[in-house]
Amino acid sequence: MAGLNRKLKQLTSQKSEIGKIRRKGENEYKKVKSISRKYSSSLKSTQKRIETFKQNAEDISEQLNQKIAQIESVQRLKSAAQEKLNLELQNKEQVESEIDFSDTPEEKQNLQYRLDSIISTIDEVKNEIKQRTSMEKKFSQAISEIEKKKGSVSKTIKKNIASKPELTKLAKTAQTKLESASKKFESAKKRESSVTLQLSKLKSKIPKAKPKARKVKAKPKARKVKSKIKKKKSRR
Repeated sequence: MAGLNRKLKQLTSQKSEIGKIRRKGENEYKKVKSISRKYSSSLKSTQKRIETFKQNAEDISEQLNQKIAQIESVQRLKSAAQEKLNLELQNKEQVESEIDFSDTPEEKQNLQYRLDSIISTIDEVKNEIKQRTSMEKKFSQAISEIEKKKGSVSKTIKKNIASKPELTKLAKTAQTKLESASKKFESAKKRESSVTLQLSKLKSKIPKAKPKARKVKAKPKARKVKSKIKKKKSRR
């Protein structure tokens, strides 16, 4: 009996100590788990940002290519118009020279009609060049803005890619610590459960003390006053 009580006391003390270890392990596990989730979440967010910005960069590049194709087309049309203008200017000079040396009024009149037509064409071509120049300027500004946007996105991508290795390292370290903390926590729980089970079995072996029976006090005997009075009366 004394041995069982001693064992009971020992197991109770052991359970208390293991309980402290288990609670400490649980707190550590929760702390490390929170940190692990934080780094893991940051890593996933960074990867998602990289993918999103890469997609944005592709869209921006596509827009840039479209604008470049448009401005190149405008520049080709402008160049062709400029060549035409130069040619018409040469024709104008030639016709003006021919008018000066014309022999008859009829010839001069025909040359004047031709000159008027050339001047009209020159005005049209000049107006075309003006419009092409305006469009070229507009596309050039758009390209400049897109290139700035592309540069900003590329910078952001590089920044996130540069931070990824460090985040990956932190996430792996946190995961390793989490696995270690989890093992310690689970081990402490198992030990605590084992001791609790041993305590339960041990307590079942120790007989419970029977409660002491309460002694009922006997009622005091009633005095036989009346019987004595009767005896006195009979003697008389």
